Amino acid sequence: MTPGNRITTMALINHTRLQAVLSMSQQHQPQLIRMISTLLADAEKNISQIQSYAKAQQRQELQQTLHKIRGGYATLGAEDLAHASKTLELSLEQQLPLSETDLAEFISIYRQSCVVLQQEITKLQADIGSGQTELDIIQLYYLLRQHNMQACDLVQNNQEQLKQLLTKAVADNFSQHVFALNFSAAAAILQPFLPPEQRSTNT
Repeated sequence: MTPGNRITTMALINHTRLQAVLSMSQQHQPQLIRMISTLLADAEKNISQIQSYAKAQQRQELQQTLHKIRGGYATLGAEDLAHASKTLELSLEQQLPLSETDLAEFISIYRQSCVVLQQEITKLQADIGSGQTELDIIQLYYLLRQHNMQACDLVQNNQEQLKQLLTKAVADNFSQHVFALNFSAAAAILQPFLPPEQRSTNT
């Protein structure tokens, strides 16, 4: 059964879930919206990667890209996209062939989901301030340990500070884990950079 046949009864965006995420922390809402905007901005790059991996039969890389997309968008209530991605991932795991139609339908759902999400965050942007949040590495570490979505806000809003603190290569790897919601892995990367007294109590 193709992804297109399996998702017809699902909602493109679960607005209840999306609103729950957006209202989780009013003070960090500007950063959260910027994080979502970054996800949306990366969509076409991800689509190009998917098409390239599919053409080259790079199934593992394709599966990893789909998994990354699903992780970010499922949190925001993109149920159609998450389900379609999971369907393709399972097909890849089971070594089943993927048709061009399956991929084209997934890409269509991906783009539609981005349009709806952009509409949702645009509605909020007129009502939020432009406040910035300073990076508190200890707070960030504990948010990661608690699997708290506010960690995404802090990371998105403090990329330059993270690169200065962790080095660019480590910061990029760290951010990838955070935005994929691999909070435990991200916390493990951050732990050696904590102040000594904090590091010793969390080993």
